[in-house]
Formats: sequence, structure tokens, C-alpha cells
Amino acid sequence: MKVMMMPIRRMLGSLKPTTSKHGVPKLFHEPHVETGFRHLHQPWSYYFFSLFQVHNECMNTWTHLVALWAILYRTYSFHQEFDLIGDPYMWPLCAGLITMIILYICSSFAHCFSNKSELIHYTCFMIDYAGIGLYGVGSTLLHYAYCLHDNMVNSWAHRYSGLIGVCLGLLVTICCSISKTRYSRPYPYSRRVWQLSSTLGIYIWLIYPIAYRVSLYLFNHQWDSGLGHHIHQMFWFFLGGFFFGSDIPQRFCPGKCDFLGHSHQLFHICILMTSYKQLDAVYEDIKMYSSLIRGIPVPTFMSTFGAVLITIVLNTVTVVIFRSVATRKIKDSPKD
Repeated sequence: MKVMMMPIRRMLGSLKPTTSKHGVPKLFHEPHVETGFRHLHQPWSYYFFSLFQVHNECMNTWTHLVALWAILYRTYSFHQEFDLIGDPYMWPLCAGLITMIILYICSSFAHCFSNKSELIHYTCFMIDYAGIGLYGVGSTLLHYAYCLHDNMVNSWAHRYSGLIGVCLGLLVTICCSISKTRYSRPYPYSRRVWQLSSTLGIYIWLIYPIAYRVSLYLFNHQWDSGLGHHIHQMFWFFLGGFFFGSDIPQRFCPGKCDFLGHSHQLFHICILMTSYKQLDAVYEDIKMYSSLIRGIPVPTFMSTFGAVLITIVLNTVTVVIFRSVATRKIKDSPKD
């Protein structure tokens, strides 16, 4: 074991010390972050092994690597209880879990490798946006398959849920990519509008079945065991949105949260809790609405895995297109 660890220790020992924001181009600057920036144009191994180095993207990466492990564990738990492949009624669950796994892989990759170069930076975060849009599609599949009140079954929203979800998921990738390539640092608040409005759009759509059930509780006092978990997932989502948009706490103590305590790390933790409580809620709903779920038309490949594959293809095309936009922007931009 010691022999195996020696090359890793040598690699970690050879990593360049991080630099301040003055040692990297403005593209890599973050508001209220002063230190812990990794160097550009290093070998890929440098960025991989920097997972074990103190820098300002380290905890952003690890929070979603932990989230990835948590969702993989939940996937295994669901696999132990449900036939995720052989039972078509479990296909929306399997497809939703796949989108969560891809989301956390994309985000971890983006934060780990985004400092390699300007073009890699743009590409990594557009891949990250694609993962967010895909997760929105997966959540749409989950909620409209398992979380519908019987009043909504076969409604227009139920019938067109997947199609609208795919369109809104693609819109997230497009709008966030526009926000990344259209503006330069220091970013204006309008950039956040592009990001938050598109994300809020798909969230409103995917949360509609839950919001309907919450309204039944508020006005008719109709409570069920899954609703508490759904309210928790909504709480964590909006708390995450607060941290994402507010730059709190680092705006009050610039340079003090560069490694630990940055709002983006708190945002990641909130999204993990959103996913976790979402799966708790879906599990309760599958148990509670079992007869209703199996009374609706059998899910098809195209309405589940097909929707995920179509979204991946469309998002990949979007990333390729905006990568070329980023290439032109880098070429035309003056060097820092």
C-alpha cells in the first residue's frame, strides 16, 4: 500500500501552490474571492490531483462528489426494492435517477477541470448547465409519473409533461450558455436573470403536481405522507436559490470563504438535500399511489429513457454550438 501511495504523494507534492486572483485572467475571477486560484495550462493530472489540494474550487467539487455517492447509494436501494428495468412503471424512476447521476458528474467535472484554459472553462460550465437542464427533465418524469393527484391524471399537463419538460430543459442549457458567452466579468445582474429565469421556468413546470397537492392541503386540509418530504425539497431548492443569487456570506467577508463556507458550496449542499428529499417523497408516493400509478397507461421507452436521450442529444448540440461562440469570443477578446 505504501508503495502504491508514493507516486500519489509525489504528485501532490509537485503541485504548484495556488495563486491570488491577480495571477489568473479575469474570466476566472469570482466576486469576493481573493485567493486559492489554480494555474492555467497545466496537465490534466494537475487538476485531478488538485482534488486533494486546498483551493477555491476544491469544496465545490467535493460537495457534488459526495452528492454523486449519495444518489448512487439511493439508486442501489431502489434497485433492491423495485425492478427498475423489467417493470415499465419503474422506468420514470430509473430515468430520473440517471439524470441525477449525470447532473452530479457534470458539475463535479466542471469544478474540477474548469481552470485548465479559457476554452475548457467555458466548455465545462456549459456541460454543467446541460446537466442542470437534464435533471429538470428527470424531475419532470418523476413528478408526473408518481406524484400526481388523481384529479390531474390524464389532464393536459399530464399528457404533455414530457414534451414540455424536454423543451424547458433545453431552454435552461441555451439561456445559461448565453449568459456565459454574452457577458464578461465583472458580470452584470442581467446574467443572473438569464440563469435564474430559465431554471425557475422548468422548476415551476416540474413542481406543478406538488404545488397542486400543497394547495389541496392549504384549502381542503388534504394531507398525505409524501407531502412533508415534498415541502422539504421545495424549501431546500429555494434556500439553494437564495445562496446562489445572494453571494452570502462571502460578500460580507471577502477572502474569508475562499476555501470553506462560500455560498456556492452551500448552494451545492442545498441541491443535494433537494434531490435526497425528492427521492424520499417519490418513494412515499410510489407506495401510497401504487394503484393509481398502475392504473394509468404503461410508460413507454420514448416517454422515459427516450426523453432523457433526446435531451442529452439536444443539449450536446447546444454545448457544441456555444463552444464555437466561446472560441470566437476568446479570439476577439484582449488579453488580460
